[in-house]
Amino acid sequence: MSALTPDCDPDMSHCGQPWQGKGSRGSGILSAVVLVALLGLSLVVVTKDVVADAFDFVAVPVGLLAAVALSRRVARLAARGASAVATRMPTVAVRRSQPVG
Repeated sequence: MSALTPDCDPDMSHCGQPWQGKGSRGSGILSAVVLVALLGLSLVVVTKDVVADAFDFVAVPVGLLAAVALSRRVARLAARGASAVATRMPTVAVRRSQPVG
């Protein structure tokens, strides 16, 4: 068996189940900032005549992919927040009458 097992990264920085992710603290914020920067840069390239129009063919898909990734992150954060609020809400016990038997 080689050093590159199916569940290890080539640089051996992460071994285990790669789909679960073991990012360091703050890596989610950093990647969100990078996505926002990509989205903003692609919007500037498309709306302004700073660069040639040929860059629009690259900027539009990059901007769309960044927007989709950011919207998925927002939806996931909203779902986490809603579940956290739901767990903190007090529950009311429903008492039903029992038939006399």
